[in-house]
Amino acid sequence: MMEIYKVDEEATKAAVEKYLKQAREYMVTEYIPEEPSVTASYSDAPRSFTGLTSDQTGRLAQRNVDEPERRKRHIERAEQAVNRLGRRQQRLIRLRYLEDDDMLDFDVAQELGFSDRHYRRIKSVAIYRLATTLGLLVLRDD
Repeated sequence: MMEIYKVDEEATKAAVEKYLKQAREYMVTEYIPEEPSVTASYSDAPRSFTGLTSDQTGRLAQRNVDEPERRKRHIERAEQAVNRLGRRQQRLIRLRYLEDDDMLDFDVAQELGFSDRHYRRIKSVAIYRLATTLGLLVLRDD
């Protein structure tokens, strides 16, 4: 008998919402590069060769380059996924998650002129499609 995967709808919705909210956060905040600390310290312990090097400045430079790029890719990926949705679904997702921090489901439904039931149906389909596109589907074990 062929098993059919069952989607954990709540966990999937939470994963998509987290991804979209993180994209929004990255859009409105700027990464502040870290700076190396230059605290001299004295140690009278004898030096020995460990074969390891410690390069705090190099690690920070790498993070300062990688983090803005990672944030940019996250935003672009979210935008690409939203762009694949239908027009009404795109508008709903953008209003609810990407354009404003304080939009609630009720506010978005009202702005779009949707009844609560119609809004929730469109949102549910949009979340499922985003989960599929972004690889965020969470499956149940049962």
